[in-house]
Amino acid sequence: MVSDVNVWEKIRAALEPENAPLSSDVEHQLRLATGALLLEMCRADFKVMPTERESIARSIKTAFSLSPEETRELVLAAETESACAVSLQIYTSLIQEHSTRAQKITLIEDLWRVAYADGELHSLEENLVQRVAALIDVPPKLVQQIRSRIENGPHQQPHLSPS
Repeated sequence: MVSDVNVWEKIRAALEPENAPLSSDVEHQLRLATGALLLEMCRADFKVMPTERESIARSIKTAFSLSPEETRELVLAAETESACAVSLQIYTSLIQEHSTRAQKITLIEDLWRVAYADGELHSLEENLVQRVAALIDVPPKLVQQIRSRIENGPHQQPHLSPS
């Protein structure tokens, strides 16, 4: 027998608007998670380049409609946050639960942009995008389509570096 509570929870969940506004705390945590993942990408090949940091700032500013000062503050907070993290899942579970499909796709686009920002794609960067995508349920085929679009975008001359 199915519990009445389960049935009512399912009905309530079905009736809740998908785009219900997030609490300011959840929104802040999503911003930190996004920033931390972009910073992880920046550090994935063990070389932090100014072009990668610029790409992160652009992505964060655009994704959250922030001022330059708010962007700097978020990047600093995300750096502090990511320095203490032991797993990507801390960030991806939050994104998986509270982000729309479009927001997840934008995150994958931004990860590829940071990876290609220095003109070189390292195998560790490629692996990181694929791990994040799997954790937030972005299909591998879509990840590759996004990669191709970013890779062939303006001013991109990347090549895969094995080490």
